[in-house]
Amino acid sequence: MDFHALSVHRTDPRWQDNLDKEIRAGKRFLASLRDAGKKAEISYIEGNHEDRWNRFIQGRLPAMRLLGLSWEAALGLSDLGIAVCRDGVEIPCGQGKKVLCMHGHEIKGNSTLPAGKALKMAKEFGKNIHIGHTHRMGLVATQVGPLDLFAVEGGYLGDRKAPGFAFMGPKQRPTAWKRGWAIYDSNNKETPFPRMIKVN
Repeated sequence: MDFHALSVHRTDPRWQDNLDKEIRAGKRFLASLRDAGKKAEISYIEGNHEDRWNRFIQGRLPAMRLLGLSWEAALGLSDLGIAVCRDGVEIPCGQGKKVLCMHGHEIKGNSTLPAGKALKMAKEFGKNIHIGHTHRMGLVATQVGPLDLFAVEGGYLGDRKAPGFAFMGPKQRPTAWKRGWAIYDSNNKETPFPRMIKVN
């Protein structure tokens, strides 16, 4: 979700009054995920764009929280059996290890290197980290004291040719963004690293 209508960085009037359309599109997408995996455990990791909603309500309409006006409710996550994770979700990733999947906005700072932001987070949290916030793809392994850690930035799935990206100008479309995803195999005995799949 982008929640462009609630952003303080709004630049395109065409998207300022389309919150209802965005929510309906989000609900359709999440329903399709649920349909594809009837019994799957699905976790929705809250990111900076969902936090736009939280900040908007807190700053301008705090009483609306009493009515349950939340982005989770608007998307119908509980009806779909989708859990909200604000502090990330830890999953098994191979060789008996785990990786903490987070959004990536949780700490300040950035890096120009793929997996650089994830590496900073791995060092800070002392855990293997996977994030998506940077829209980059990369993997780095490192030693932090006695800890053998890895950090992953797993790309993004958006289509920059889609209407939803129309509000972004050429300067806002970094070439470092990579379409793709990562798949972890908890039964892998050879490596805890994910299989990285890049989409052209």
